[in-house]
Amino acid sequence: MGKRQRGITIVLSEVWNKVYKSDSSFFGEEPSNFALLCFNHMKTNHAKRVLELGAGHGRDAIFFASNGIEVEALDYSVIVVDILDKIRKEKRLPIKAQFFDVKRPLPFPDSYFDAVYSHMLLNMRFSLYELHFIFSEMKRVLKPKGLNFFSVRNYNDKCYGKGVEIERGIYDINGFQVRFFTEKEIQDLMEGFELLWIREEYEEPVTLYLVSSRKA
Repeated sequence: MGKRQRGITIVLSEVWNKVYKSDSSFFGEEPSNFALLCFNHMKTNHAKRVLELGAGHGRDAIFFASNGIEVEALDYSVIVVDILDKIRKEKRLPIKAQFFDVKRPLPFPDSYFDAVYSHMLLNMRFSLYELHFIFSEMKRVLKPKGLNFFSVRNYNDKCYGKGVEIERGIYDINGFQVRFFTEKEIQDLMEGFELLWIREEYEEPVTLYLVSSRKA
């Protein structure tokens, strides 16, 4: 990773540490609608071990773990890791949280997880090369036919085109650097995956593509 990318990562980590330190329930306390949807598919496919990338303050990880799923939660906010570790101990939940930058190889063996889940993580300022690398790592750690669920903001989002465009499709909006996706851009990332469905959903205050795929 070059100096410029390391600098961006450090800045983003500081931004999210500040957010979660001031408001530990920034995204709300209840699980997201996406987590509820994905959990039903996880149950149908007998998923027992799930990796969440970009866990935030843990509302979805806590929901999965409270319903009997073993969760490995990664985030590059140390505040998040402390929050999740405290909740894990208080509620005795099967969650392991660790500070991690997903632009690095995932710290897990091949074919380890039944499912990978990420809710709006991929909207962060990743280059196309980094996105393809992240997807290759998702594929590596998934078991055969393992599920990959992710959500991203799209071009119908009311914030698309607002703020300062810093790269194609990436805008700086009040200090948050956000990538917006088209369906084609999602499909271009699907090498090694079977795309099951893409759905558009409005989740206050953003418009998302919800994506389900399976390791081919």
